Amino acid sequence: MTTTKRFADKTAIITGAGNGMGQATARVFAAEGGKVLAVDIAKEALDQWKDTENVYAFPADLTKAEDIERIVAEAESRFGRLDAICNIAGMNDLSYTLEDTDDARWDRILDLDLKAPFRLLRRAIPFMVKGGGGAIVNIGSYAALRGNHGPSYTAAKAGLVGLTKSIAFAYGNQGIRCNIIHPGGMKTDIGEHSGGQYHPEGSERLSKMIHAMPFFCYGDPVEIANACLFLCGDEAKLINGAELSVDAGMGTC
Repeated sequence: MTTTKRFADKTAIITGAGNGMGQATARVFAAEGGKVLAVDIAKEALDQWKDTENVYAFPADLTKAEDIERIVAEAESRFGRLDAICNIAGMNDLSYTLEDTDDARWDRILDLDLKAPFRLLRRAIPFMVKGGGGAIVNIGSYAALRGNHGPSYTAAKAGLVGLTKSIAFAYGNQGIRCNIIHPGGMKTDIGEHSGGQYHPEGSERLSKMIHAMPFFCYGDPVEIANACLFLCGDEAKLINGAELSVDAGMGTC
């Protein structure tokens, strides 16, 4: 990996850092000179960071308010400032249809994919402002733009768009930038971490849509990591409240 230390002397909280896009982002940020608080619910997945310089593993359940407090308190005490947050942890709804989405599934998806970023940012932004500002990247989805997953995942990611723009508007004059990335198909195991099998009707509908596209590819998580690095860096200082699709053009279909 060729690095230019674009994130030297900066600090970040990255959620979902045990695997997939969160793992790749933590690795890229650290390689570029940053200090990273790597958050994940899976303690064993965080063991990979024990010998990585400037990456500090922090097991936490993002759906618990007390763990949100612990995460930011750790960043405050360990770093003394916070330059970036990447809200990457999440799960999908396994393409469950409206009729088969019960309250428990709806709540589980919304709690992690929307409520957790809201809580983390509500707690962390005053700390970032005190330090002179910072950059936030939320991870949305192609589903937020096209509605191709089930209602809970689609609603959560669309809601995250609204949260992103609200924060960008409210805190831009205090040095806070907030943007959202919409990945397309990615080489991750999000299905495995989403708790079960895909809904047959919903997944068939999604599969038909994908196969009807003139092109489709599964992206590598490092592509999302590189986009996060750019949006959190000085080169993106005028980018605030933006939606960036990293999907090989799926959003054009």
